[in-house]
Amino acid sequence: MGIFKDVAKLLHSNDCVIVPNFGAFVLKSKSAYIKKNEFFPPSKYVSFNSMLKDNDGLLAKHISGEKNISYKKSLKLISEEVISFKESLSKDLIIDTESLGIFELKEKETLVFNPDFSINFDNKVFGLKSFVREPLLSKISQESKKNNQFSSNVLLKYAAIAIAVFGFSYFGYFNYNDYLNNEKLKNIAIAQEKILENVQSATFNLGELPPININVTAPVVKDNSVYYSVIAGAFRSKGNAEKHLNTLIGKGYQASYTSINPKGLYRVAYARLKTRKEAADLISKIKTSGADAWLLIEN
Repeated sequence: MGIFKDVAKLLHSNDCVIVPNFGAFVLKSKSAYIKKNEFFPPSKYVSFNSMLKDNDGLLAKHISGEKNISYKKSLKLISEEVISFKESLSKDLIIDTESLGIFELKEKETLVFNPDFSINFDNKVFGLKSFVREPLLSKISQESKKNNQFSSNVLLKYAAIAIAVFGFSYFGYFNYNDYLNNEKLKNIAIAQEKILENVQSATFNLGELPPININVTAPVVKDNSVYYSVIAGAFRSKGNAEKHLNTLIGKGYQASYTSINPKGLYRVAYARLKTRKEAADLISKIKTSGADAWLLIEN
């Protein structure tokens, strides 16, 4: 029925359009509302009132202008379409106007109109459709979780880097100390060999040393322990060895004899120590003072 399209056009600028001898299409306003997080804008939907049938001339004038026919002919066209619509409805019992809604013919010739709510006749909100809005608290919670996860990942990343750096530094430090100690002991061993060569071919002349009246009995340890002896000198004469021993004791060293070397020389030590590190530190101290010393490892 073509007049329903004309009625729909008129409803965009009029709140009521009457179809003569049929009824009136009246707009009703509906405020904006929210349903299950979905926002619906304000709207105007159409309703039908079968009691308003008197011609107000609005629809007839519109059709007259649209089809370029006389007002009288437009009234006749409306009347013919109303009669045709009622005949079709009595047969099919339901007709969709496609532009306003659906008409149904119920029991006892009761006419029921079901409007199409998807059509909004409110020109003030033209183009505004419903939309779903995510709850603000939920969104904030999700953003917070993302930020916390990002912070945790960043912290874990830097923690792993810090641990790695610390680990490399820790092991590097001790490996470097071991390297220095090994190099120091290598140098001591080289010096020891040179001194042994000189001792085997020379006689020490220490000159006249002032006597020190200290009665010392040099301990000779006879056990299976390993000692790191810091040697001060080797003497062919036991008397000279005794003088040098007393001199070292007078200077505060824990001096003592060590085992006699294969050449029969008496070896006098600044000290006999339990660890290689203690021996290396003592040799370094003695050489700093300008004296000479070398390492002898005794079993």
